Amino acid sequence: MSAKSAISKEIFAPLDERMLGAVQVKRRTKKKIPFLATGGQGEYLTYICLSDIKSASKEKTFSEF
Repeated sequence: MSAKSAISKEIFAPLDERMLGAVQVKRRTKKKIPFLATGGQGEYLTYICLSDIKSASKEKTFSEF
């Protein structure tokens, strides 16, 4: 199961919403220089999703996971 389908099934389906799209985004935190510089730049991946309520409403929602 892909990450996008897992997000759709576990987060949006129980709320009676449908996920219209998801984009994987690479983000960087501020670079911190510790006393012993052994780590990377603190990169991590997240998803930004667009969802729609299945009722007659025209409301769209952006979410970050």
